[in-house]
Amino acid sequence: MNSYTKKLNHWHQSILKQADFLFIQKLIREFPAAEVYLVGGAVRDIILDKKTKDFDFVISKVDPKQLENFLAKAGDVNLVGKSFGVFKFLPANHEPGIEPFDISLPRTEHAGMSGGYKDFAIQSDANLNIEADLSRRDFTINALAWDLKNQKLIDEFAGLADLENKNIKAIGDPEIRFQEDYTRMLRAIRFACQLNFKIETKTLQTIKKKAAKISDITGERINEEFTKIIMSDNAEYGLRLMQEIGLLKVLIPELEAGVGVAQNKAHIYEVFEHSVRALGVAAGNKYKLEIRLAALFHDIGKPMTKEEKDGDATFYNHDLEGAKITKQILKRLKYSNDINKTVVHLVRYHMFYYALDTVTDAGVRRLLNRIGKDNVDDFINLRICDRLGMGRPKAKPWKLIQLERRFKEVQLDPITPKMLKVTGEDVMKIAQITPGPKIGLILNALLGEILEDPQKNDEKYLTKRIKELKKIEDNKLAKMHPDTAFYEEERKRLLHAKK
Repeated sequence: MNSYTKKLNHWHQSILKQADFLFIQKLIREFPAAEVYLVGGAVRDIILDKKTKDFDFVISKVDPKQLENFLAKAGDVNLVGKSFGVFKFLPANHEPGIEPFDISLPRTEHAGMSGGYKDFAIQSDANLNIEADLSRRDFTINALAWDLKNQKLIDEFAGLADLENKNIKAIGDPEIRFQEDYTRMLRAIRFACQLNFKIETKTLQTIKKKAAKISDITGERINEEFTKIIMSDNAEYGLRLMQEIGLLKVLIPELEAGVGVAQNKAHIYEVFEHSVRALGVAAGNKYKLEIRLAALFHDIGKPMTKEEKDGDATFYNHDLEGAKITKQILKRLKYSNDINKTVVHLVRYHMFYYALDTVTDAGVRRLLNRIGKDNVDDFINLRICDRLGMGRPKAKPWKLIQLERRFKEVQLDPITPKMLKVTGEDVMKIAQITPGPKIGLILNALLGEILEDPQKNDEKYLTKRIKELKKIEDNKLAKMHPDTAFYEEERKRLLHAKK
């Protein structure tokens, strides 16, 4: 027994005892002639010691209607794929968060060879052998099956060898495989990223040959695969592959335009190289999708705005131009309006200025107002991607650390009469006085008391004090104005002491 079979046997013995998988044992008991297989990505991931949520099963030698009735008794069945022999099945009393299983009859697919995903004539056949079903799949590493009755691995297309050699290889003739569905070209890159594999030579050459055909695929399907590439730990590798193969110039020509575009003397990398390195930093830090997209696109306006000046390059307004281009790209790639809005905002303001020796607190507040206080962490993380993507040694230089500190400081409630639970109108009404300087003097006197004892910020107490303070002369009230600078510093000290 080889190590791969041992892994599958171990999985077999452990997981099939769990409540979510008990239906398999019941199915085998009820249909003794049934053949039951775990197929595809789950088998691959078990062999690679990777966690998986996607469990796909193929069941043959069972009448489709009898299988449907059995599943309906064992849990919830979604019949969306019933017409071509696929059931979405969720076991009764399943664990929270479990994904529905795909349970299918063996199938054959006859492609119209247009490369479109829906250009398939699919037929299910309960008596079809598992090898015929596996032959319709995309890559050899996804054409493995585990026989759940006999605890035997089915490997008709040398998928194990490709797992060992870390190869992404099309089944059979790659020209036919990709012409069946051109999305598979992006899937090859996605698997290469997720598994840190290389694409087998003939498969790679075929993708290069047919790269232009990716434009025949809908934006929604491109979005699905591109997002998985971006969200993989090896996203930088994925974008480099897309560029090398020729898919990038078809899908995102605006990004391709940065290849070979030198920057100014502050940069050691050209635009595209810097952009993919920034994405690599975002992936390495496991940042969310919006930051990864912003890291990739933040300088996308540079090729269009580059000018030579005094022996150096300038890119005036590349942030503005980049925001416009990013919006168009994300719309074309079918990202949601919310994602589009967030990424465009990050690209638009990624050049925020923070020379703290010259920027006042008011300037920091204005900056905070532009970027939004809820977006501070996103902008700081994007700046980290930008810096490290430039080859800078520190993710957070002293100035950026200080800016974070000042962002937090200026978000404190201002030490002003606005803190009080009474207003100027309340003062006029309670004290029965007309508008004038005395109103501000009374409010400031109240503020001084509240800063010393916040418990006094009570409407009943303040009403009583207003009636008393109106009797005090203005020059004496003025002396009761609190030293707000002292309280600002004290609150800052307490804020940072919590860290």
